[in-house]
Amino acid sequence: MLKFNNDIIHGAIFDMDGTMFDTERLRFQTLKQASQELIGVSFSDAYLMACLGLSASSAHQLAKQQYGDDIPYAEIRQRADELELESVRSLGVPIKKGLVQVLERLRKSGLRMAVATSSRRLIAEEYLINANVYKFFDVLVCGDEVQKGKPHPEIFLSAAEKLNLPTSECLMFEDSENGITSAYNAGGVTILLQDIKEPNSNMLAKTDYFFESMYDCLHQLDQHTLNLEMPTLQESFPQSLNQLTVGIHGFGAIGGGFMAQILSHWDGYTRPKRIYASTHNSLYRSAVNAFGSYCIRYGQLSYDERIENMHIIDAGNIEQMQEMYIASSMIAVCLPEQAIATEARTIAQGLYARHIANNEQFTNPLTVLIILNKIGAKHLLLEHVHSALVEITAPDIAEQILEQHYFCDTVVNRMVSKLTDQNLYRQLRIKYNIFKQYQLDHDLDHADIEDATRLNPEQERLASMYVEEMCSNFKPSHILQTMDLILFHAEVDMPIYVENNSPLLGKMRQMVLVDDIQEIQLIKNRLPI
Repeated sequence: MLKFNNDIIHGAIFDMDGTMFDTERLRFQTLKQASQELIGVSFSDAYLMACLGLSASSAHQLAKQQYGDDIPYAEIRQRADELELESVRSLGVPIKKGLVQVLERLRKSGLRMAVATSSRRLIAEEYLINANVYKFFDVLVCGDEVQKGKPHPEIFLSAAEKLNLPTSECLMFEDSENGITSAYNAGGVTILLQDIKEPNSNMLAKTDYFFESMYDCLHQLDQHTLNLEMPTLQESFPQSLNQLTVGIHGFGAIGGGFMAQILSHWDGYTRPKRIYASTHNSLYRSAVNAFGSYCIRYGQLSYDERIENMHIIDAGNIEQMQEMYIASSMIAVCLPEQAIATEARTIAQGLYARHIANNEQFTNPLTVLIILNKIGAKHLLLEHVHSALVEITAPDIAEQILEQHYFCDTVVNRMVSKLTDQNLYRQLRIKYNIFKQYQLDHDLDHADIEDATRLNPEQERLASMYVEEMCSNFKPSHILQTMDLILFHAEVDMPIYVENNSPLLGKMRQMVLVDDIQEIQLIKNRLPI
């Protein structure tokens, strides 16, 4: 049950095209191409806009009025379906940003959920499966399963009936005039999400809640869903991936052994689809990318925590670093103080590349967490980054770039240690023997391993060979997936204190937001080491 403002809600019913998926534009393209191929004329934008939310039979009648009674509408629709499926199968379903977070919150609030779409079941099921959101829904009602399409309320009434709920207890999500009319006439709590068509006064009159984007809807929903408490150590990360990418500038002990875990817990509902992390250590980089994951060991509890969805990049490769800064919504800068001056240019280049990628518009702020445990860390970082930026662009642009983004000081209380290259080499050697035994069914000679921390040239060569051979022979469900790679030792979890300076931080599950971070920094620095 969800109390959404003054409404008691037990169910949610979603339209599909234009509401959950950004497929209306794709549909316009395929219908234009199909009509051009079959009748020599592309459907007009005016006709296509009028069809938004209509059932196939209603759209057919409208096509007859505009293009003649003999129009081969069924053939055009079938050809458009083929073109659309080709695009979806090769490029994936274009999901509205914020959708997965909304679905996960509604599901974890205990709501029963349905899809009510004018699309045929064959198409709807493929899209929902392709987008990996079918799992959220209990019921699917499609356009080829009702007698009367939208704007008639039958499809929403049918969905609510299958959910065994009165329509007045259901949120109904739509994007089109016909769709919102259908939901309104069904008696649901109507939510209008803007898509291609600007909502008119008639649409808004039938709308209980209007949002320009799914993220706006998510923000409103956040006011009515629980902030999940600090996770327990052995609690699993969220299974659903959101559409966010985040980054860690510095895959060291704190970056890989602490921040990766915090970013993986995220808000407890979903977690980022990808975590970039940069390092100059080629052995760590190749090993993690080959295994696809790594583990943090909590020796006190005999527990290994697996971190996944990590993509380790070369900190010395400026193109890869810029890609991380362009794609990410949040980046944790986990660098030792002595590295700030040298890495500031890379940070500046990343921020400038993001500025250019956004067409020099200041509309996509990045949240930067400064993991340094030093009083005045933010000032130190900004001073060096500003100096680097003015070498790249004009001083006024440099100022605007820095003012656009959210820079947040932090305090970390957790002790984490990074395993030595020699320790990683031992692990790789053992795992390589297991791998070869699995592959070739015979034992390998054991190599002597020195007890030093650095690798000699021969060990570096062998370690690279181990990773390359295991990676090149990797197959899904292979034994390599069952091998845990331990990279960090950590003490029992503790939160990170973060300056309350970004709207993205509000729901972060393992962060404690504070208004005066300097007070926490002073306390931290007074504690005995």
